[in-house]
Amino acid sequence: MQIINKISFLILLFLVMICRGNQIEIITTTSQISTIVQEIGQSKINVSILIPPGICPGHYEIRPGDIKKLYNNGILLYHGWEGFIDDIKKAVSDSNTTIFSVNVPGSWLIPEVQTKAAEKIAQILSESDPLNKNFYMKNLDLYKTKMIALDKKIKNTVDKNKLSGMPVVASEKQKDFLDYLGFHVIDTFGADEEITPGRIIQIINNIKKYNVKIIVSNLQSGTSTGTMLSKRTKIPHVVLTNFPGGFQNTETIEKTIMTNLYLLINAVRSGK
Repeated sequence: MQIINKISFLILLFLVMICRGNQIEIITTTSQISTIVQEIGQSKINVSILIPPGICPGHYEIRPGDIKKLYNNGILLYHGWEGFIDDIKKAVSDSNTTIFSVNVPGSWLIPEVQTKAAEKIAQILSESDPLNKNFYMKNLDLYKTKMIALDKKIKNTVDKNKLSGMPVVASEKQKDFLDYLGFHVIDTFGADEEITPGRIIQIINNIKKYNVKIIVSNLQSGTSTGTMLSKRTKIPHVVLTNFPGGFQNTETIEKTIMTNLYLLINAVRSGK
């Protein structure tokens, strides 16, 4: 039965590719995945996302239109932390939809994590479209080279601006990225709806104790907590995005990371 289902899916995929000019239609849950899919798949794929990059993924609720889109297109890539995936799997269980997990831990704002995710995505594309495997693997190699260059560019920028070791307080969603950049994350806070008055007092005490230079919020988690901490401590506040497309002109991962980095640099300078 599994063999028959796989054959049926490949036949359906072949027909879809013919109808769409040999492009595979792929849906991703987030822009973190879609940007890599676009880099690896390029002209061979057409990709769309479910969750708008500027909102909290945890607050997104699946819509009937999303299910219809999956029925029509058949390939979904997701991270693994999305709360609605089980609902999607049930809703499309009687269709030829194929769902792939791209479960890569760590901040996707880090080039090394990007490379690991790209390897998984290239493998998925190769399995779904074996005739173009060499095309996908060649693009994977190019993407790896691009991430090595990006990592070097980031580290040179950090060194030039003497950011390493600088004490900060940040959203927990930005901690891994800030650690990678070399900042000293003194304390973290969760989403706006999770913070308590007692926790606010603890964070303010740590800001004063460790001479924190900036407060870093995550756009998708909300900015109210960071704004409040900044007002009460007179420390500069900066908002970063975890997802490409969260800000204007951040449609690629390189633009997203460098925009975040320059926002941090400007915040540090404003506090001097």
